[in-house]
Amino acid sequence: MIINNKIDFDKIQNYIFDMDGTLVDSMHLWDNLLIDFLGRYGYETPHDLLREVACMSLLQSSALVSEMFDLGLSANDIYNEWLAMIYDGYAHDVKPKPGAKEFVKAARDAGKKIAVATANSRELTEVCLKNNGMLEYFDVFVFADDVGSGKSSPDIYLETLRQMGAEPENSVLFEDIYEALRTAKKIGLSVVIAEDAASVPDRPRLKSEADIYIKDFTELT
Repeated sequence: MIINNKIDFDKIQNYIFDMDGTLVDSMHLWDNLLIDFLGRYGYETPHDLLREVACMSLLQSSALVSEMFDLGLSANDIYNEWLAMIYDGYAHDVKPKPGAKEFVKAARDAGKKIAVATANSRELTEVCLKNNGMLEYFDVFVFADDVGSGKSSPDIYLETLRQMGAEPENSVLFEDIYEALRTAKKIGLSVVIAEDAASVPDRPRLKSEADIYIKDFTELT
């Protein structure tokens, strides 16, 4: 079920991948994390907050929750507690989306330069990719916390392109959320959207605005 199919991959030399919800099936961990965490302190999790933190870095999300709720915890306290809550899931349980590992390996074998640009932390990204035998496939890793902004800003993609020595016109981004799609298109990146359950509300817009929309990576391998 490929929709649009506006990209000639033979002409693209640089592949940029989001991790959560795109390469790996992990977004459920984040929804459960916030709900379980706030529940410990007697708060219900607003649905809008789940959508808002989806394009934020872990540090940004921690700071927002620290400001919004009277928890008696600093942003750094929350960050460390969250890491402890989900580290084992990333280290052992989170698996690649169907066809994702094979697609990345094929791109690597074809001589493409490959990067991860993620709002997740370095610790969780590296342990997850290592556990799934994918860490060695990537040339560049850029984290939203390192650039100081989430995916509503182009900074993470501009820094990734800089480290890859690449230009938008010969690069493609693989993502799953609408905010990232909008941001990437503003700087001229082609965008492949991989379907994810967390992005159901935005699915019509994702299908109409992505250069390619796929159900999973088996459609590209």
